[in-house]
Amino acid sequence: MSRIVVVGGGAAGLELSTLLAKSVRKNDEVLLIEPEIDHYWKPRLHEIAAGTFDSDLDSVCYFTHGATHGYQHYQAAMTNIDRQQKVVNVRKADGTEDTVSYDYLVIAIGAVSNDFNTHGAQAHCMFLDSASQAREAWNQISHVLRAGNDSTINIVGAGATGVELAAELARVSKKLKRYNAACLHINLIEAADRVLPNSPQKMSEKVQEKLTRSDVNVLLNTRIKEVTHDGMQTSDGQFLAANTQFWAAGVKAPDWLNGIGGLAYNRMNQIIVNQDLSSTIDPAIFAIGDCASIPQADGSTVPPRAQAANQAAIHLAKSLSRHLDEQALTPFTFKDGGMVVAVGHHFAVGSFGIAPFAQNERCEGKLVLQGRMIRRIYDTIFRLHQSTVSGVFTVSRLMIAKRLKAVFKPTGI
Repeated sequence: MSRIVVVGGGAAGLELSTLLAKSVRKNDEVLLIEPEIDHYWKPRLHEIAAGTFDSDLDSVCYFTHGATHGYQHYQAAMTNIDRQQKVVNVRKADGTEDTVSYDYLVIAIGAVSNDFNTHGAQAHCMFLDSASQAREAWNQISHVLRAGNDSTINIVGAGATGVELAAELARVSKKLKRYNAACLHINLIEAADRVLPNSPQKMSEKVQEKLTRSDVNVLLNTRIKEVTHDGMQTSDGQFLAANTQFWAAGVKAPDWLNGIGGLAYNRMNQIIVNQDLSSTIDPAIFAIGDCASIPQADGSTVPPRAQAANQAAIHLAKSLSRHLDEQALTPFTFKDGGMVVAVGHHFAVGSFGIAPFAQNERCEGKLVLQGRMIRRIYDTIFRLHQSTVSGVFTVSRLMIAKRLKAVFKPTGI
């Protein structure tokens, strides 16, 4: 009998726990350590912050889900690892300390935004690294909308999170004007020379065009030097006044992770692992998702994306299950399926696969498409995540319930 402990209930951790519970031997135990009560898919946290996420139908209760799918949820947060004793030190919800023994440990705690030590960012900006932060953001924005006075929002970082948040807030502001809500003036601030700097240039152009049509003020080549309670000071001396401020730039693993258990870490606090996802220091400890630095055969590392976390979870579930039967672990190879970014609730832009006819400087070998149909693909990616976690039948019921809810209880936005 072996106990597999998974730390972190994000997309990677929850999918891995679910798949392992189905594939391991009958007497093996799967335990998920996660301080939150409910799971929310991180790429949709911007919808929680904008008040457009359906928490009733699109979240997962760890306790009931674990009981249904064969793993146990332990509500606690990891604080340390004792590799000699093979125990994880945790802090429970009531503040008390405890230890959890393991035979195999998988760390999947995800990543947080990187403020690059910008003065005032932590004190005066909101972050979207967790559902609780997103709910807090909506509480503040909801108050601003109800107050009726026009307000300015600064969002630092024009990666996927910043773009999606800006577009969703712009849509909410426009829709709620019918109820005399405040008008939100949104500044999207990016240090690079284009939005989505890690995507094909053609995709960046289409996204920026849509943002501009949505009245989002996009500020490129703009670095933030300092954040104050009422705005942001740029490196070129400009002051961007705002009532509400978000930081959505950069990605790193949490600072508290670095050094735990004496594992090897990189400068982004990520655990350095082998290609088979085992840590380079301890073969009984694995890491997947955004908190892991995963090498590839070509010398690159796996990018911090939701699809990479999903692929790693599926791979490790199979590989580790076979390893329990004394088979060798297999190397993980990331397959880039492209990128889809929502620009408002009914519109998305995506880059897909290799398009030989489009191999030019702007498309970079990717087929770039936009529109409502691409937004359907974006939603389908989320449904695939739900299918992995809860099964196709459950997802079908959720989709029917969502349609009925939209008919009988319209949200107005």
